Amino acid sequence: MGDRWADSHGQRDSSAASEFSVSSQGGRGSIGRFCKKESYGGGTSDRPVGKNFATISVTANGQHHCDVPIDPCLCPPRPQSGNGLGPVGSRFLWCSIERGQGNSLFTMRHPRVQLIQSGPALLALTIMFVVLNFSYCYEAGSQDGDSVALDPSPLSSGDDAASSPMYPPCWGSSARTGKLVPCKDGGKCIACHEENSLMDPSHAIACIRCHRGDPETEDLNRAHEGLIRDPGDLTTVDKTCGNCHAEEVRRVQRSSMALAPRMINHTRFAFGAQHSSDAQYATIEIDGLKQVPHPSLSSNLGDDLLRRSCLRCHLHTAGSTRWGEHRGKGCSSCHVAYSNNDSGRPRPHAIIRSLGVNPCLKCHNSNHVGADFVGLFEKDFNRGFRSPFMKGRQPPRIYGSEQHKLVEDVHFRAGMGCSDCHTLDEIHGTGEINRSPITGVRVSCEGCHVRGDHPAVLKSPTGDMTLLRGEGRKIPPWKSEKIPHLVSNHRDKLRCSACHSAWSFQDYGLHLMLEERPDYWKWAPNAAQNDPQVQDLLSRFVGTSVELVEPQGGYTMAKPQEEWESPVTRDWLNGEVRSGAWFRGLTSRRWERPPLGLDHLGRVTIMRPMYQYVISHVDRQDNLLVDRLVPTTGGGFPALIVNPYSPHTTSARGRACHDCHGCAKSVGLGEGLTGFENPGFHSIWQSEKEIPGLSLVWDALVNVKGETLQKSSVPGAGPLDRATVTKLMNPSYRHRAMWNRYLKEHTVTHP
Repeated sequence: MGDRWADSHGQRDSSAASEFSVSSQGGRGSIGRFCKKESYGGGTSDRPVGKNFATISVTANGQHHCDVPIDPCLCPPRPQSGNGLGPVGSRFLWCSIERGQGNSLFTMRHPRVQLIQSGPALLALTIMFVVLNFSYCYEAGSQDGDSVALDPSPLSSGDDAASSPMYPPCWGSSARTGKLVPCKDGGKCIACHEENSLMDPSHAIACIRCHRGDPETEDLNRAHEGLIRDPGDLTTVDKTCGNCHAEEVRRVQRSSMALAPRMINHTRFAFGAQHSSDAQYATIEIDGLKQVPHPSLSSNLGDDLLRRSCLRCHLHTAGSTRWGEHRGKGCSSCHVAYSNNDSGRPRPHAIIRSLGVNPCLKCHNSNHVGADFVGLFEKDFNRGFRSPFMKGRQPPRIYGSEQHKLVEDVHFRAGMGCSDCHTLDEIHGTGEINRSPITGVRVSCEGCHVRGDHPAVLKSPTGDMTLLRGEGRKIPPWKSEKIPHLVSNHRDKLRCSACHSAWSFQDYGLHLMLEERPDYWKWAPNAAQNDPQVQDLLSRFVGTSVELVEPQGGYTMAKPQEEWESPVTRDWLNGEVRSGAWFRGLTSRRWERPPLGLDHLGRVTIMRPMYQYVISHVDRQDNLLVDRLVPTTGGGFPALIVNPYSPHTTSARGRACHDCHGCAKSVGLGEGLTGFENPGFHSIWQSEKEIPGLSLVWDALVNVKGETLQKSSVPGAGPLDRATVTKLMNPSYRHRAMWNRYLKEHTVTHP
């Protein structure tokens, strides 16, 4: 579901709209025309019951779809510009909810819900939830020609598994192991581990070759003495995988996935802990790199943030226990298959050369590169964004949060995976640590579509190019005759992704609070923030009692407040438990019309807000130690950082000319309007005035004079320069002529 709602290039069939009505205590509401691909019948509502909750039963065409409990006391406030409310999911244009003689109660406008006129709160909120929940329930139950039943689905259970898949057991193609064979010399291990007695043919060796231990004893303690539970663990891998794959192990131990040098050093630079973003620190001490300092030694909150929050995803750690994130350590992270469920067990017991996209998303989720490849955009943390619903209840969340389902990358839709583009030198590493602040990715669009020099591409004497992996797909060549490609500045100064990305992550204003008090009620409505340690704290002390809709399995009640304990979280590097937890929130989450800037080579590229930090710290004694502080970077400027980004949302169809030329958002001015009666640019965002000593508009990278407002932590990169801003905001006659020529030749509105 979701692609028909949120495909950024999707069109609506207005003829497919239909109506339904909702009865509720206090009046009758009528829903205006609500766009849907298929018509459906009338819906009914039971009267509200109970003291605080109303249970709304939605039916259509005689079938029950969901029961939604609504708390009438939790009516959402009217949103203001830049208040952090993300898109609501369903891509409706608008629908009015009316009462009595046509008095409007609500108008829903994507992506905001705005209260127009006061009315019975229960009726209004009831109707709003019925509309949203009904659409999702109906979608989950549809069985049109596009749906594929995936059983079991990680977000469905029981009888619904085959009929209502939310997310697949694995992204892309399933793991292919071939025929499993019995392990050789299993000894007495098989007596307890019969389910693991089969292995892939290449690794069906004696258990002790990988796991050690004593296979000849029946005594549990003796059998497990010296046991290596995960042979891929980088701390013991020299004794296991390294016996046969020494060079691969040496490379992986120095890879970016093991050491995380860019995340660490860019973050420390943003917090002013070092003067440049060059690699000086890593997850471990190795080859001249030092381990991230303990915060007691550096006295820098950035080091504490890294060690207790950010660095949960690297090859020295195992995955979390949340849906979709189970994985092993080191080599096992990528070569042992874990599905997108909560079993926590690898299936099958095998070493698999390539697992496709699935292991990548164990770490590359929650609005990090990779999640966009399969069309996932993490919803806002607040409970108001809990959807879709199944039978009126919340299903488990994948990757710790609900997800918008947007259009996937064209390569994913063609059946390709991450390793089709990213070579072993990028994944395993070259054996040399990437000390540059610039990404180590070396593949390019031109390598496949223009030059044909990608290692996985075969170029024939006639110029035809074929991807050697998979089924030998023919690669569509770059077409020089396309009008946008005729412009020399486009060919020479633009990255392909600047035009061919359908959408991009834009998370503005990352507010972080290190909280040492047990003040959990404050955070309970925002429990979906993507940190497993924070989610575990909130689950243990406040449960799910504040959720608007009952989770699968029922509500979990909160502990009495006198039993609450102060928060403690674990250091991901040394396992130490320290006081406090890092809670977070965002000013705004967007995906449309990403802003442009310059990469380190001076090419126009998409920019992404990466380190827009606002930091607070409250200790156990309720002392406010840091209050809404934007750190000063190692370069002496505020940590309002936007960096070049290559969205993995490639579309065969590029952006329209007017999506860049004349578009204030694209050039970096932010979302706004150009006035006629009052000439000039007018931002639709209110200035952020809650940060002491600072006033800013979060999505404004430059001002109307072309002066830089936000900078990059990548040397040589940053927002567009003044000349380019001026040129793009004032399209030339040549640009207009080219656009007119294109329209005449193709009679369409997109290149």
